[in-house]
Amino acid sequence: MSDSSSRRTARAAVWGILLGGAVGFVLGLLTAPEEGRRIRRRVAYHLDRVGAKVASVVDDALHPEASDEARRDGQALVADAEQQAQRIREDIDALIGEMRQTRQAG
Repeated sequence: MSDSSSRRTARAAVWGILLGGAVGFVLGLLTAPEEGRRIRRRVAYHLDRVGAKVASVVDDALHPEASDEARRDGQALVADAEQQAQRIREDIDALIGEMRQTRQAG
């Protein structure tokens, strides 16, 4: 597998993770009860942080004249964005679980 194929695969994976997180976020908002405002704010905060990192990665990708050090930084950002997206998905799943328990208890 060539280096550019690996990069394309990594980018596709990052976008897939982010898209999956966004879909989960939207579904969470649609199913959240009115008292879920706090939950929605917390999830929105995490998504905003990941969005800023993704914007930085995209900006680096659009400027191929960047040095090798900048590329390594970009790769580190992609890896970090993947971890953040995974944490966000886990947080969303946990929050949805909490909401379900609250509904069942109430």
